[in-house]
Amino acid sequence: MKSLALLPLVCSLALPLAAQSPARPTFGFSAQLNAPLGNLKEDTDKSLGTGASFLVQWNLAGGHAVRPRLDVNVFNVSSYEPNHSNYRESRNLSAVGAAVDYLYYIEGAPKGLYLTGGLGVTRWDLSYTTSDRIGNSFSSSYDRSKNTSSLSLAAGLGWQFTRVIGAEARFVHAPYKAFNLNDPTSTSRTEVNRDGNRLELAATFRW
Repeated sequence: MKSLALLPLVCSLALPLAAQSPARPTFGFSAQLNAPLGNLKEDTDKSLGTGASFLVQWNLAGGHAVRPRLDVNVFNVSSYEPNHSNYRESRNLSAVGAAVDYLYYIEGAPKGLYLTGGLGVTRWDLSYTTSDRIGNSFSSSYDRSKNTSSLSLAAGLGWQFTRVIGAEARFVHAPYKAFNLNDPTSTSRTEVNRDGNRLELAATFRW
């Protein structure tokens, strides 16, 4: 919840910069593939995730721009199956977030190569369900959910091919908390910190 309190601050960072732009903002969206890294790679069984973002961009003088965005990212269901056990735990993982990016176009205008860095807030939603390996559910007392809100950081680069179409690669760090799965038979789960690192490869479209 402390991270959610930072959301007004994150949004307020964009307002002074946007006010400097004489032009109207452009709107757009991105569709991205998420390559998990670090702890997130373990929690998703190394599977790619997908996501989409809604974008609003103000272009400023000198190749500078500010871009608020709203993100939704989901990852494939992963499972944990201890050796010599009939136990299976499935994990669903998704994230929604709001962020503000700063963009700098090398050519001094909104085209070609640009660098970007962002600050935002991410809410992670994890759910755990248990069953045997055939699919029969265990007691619901074993099922758990975990929600985490955290500050997120992003950095990357992109290329604006045309006024409408672009591509972007960015590294995102958005920590979250999960349950320790080392003792799957215990209904008293301990929390572990996860780094939430991922590489996003996005196609961007704006109008």
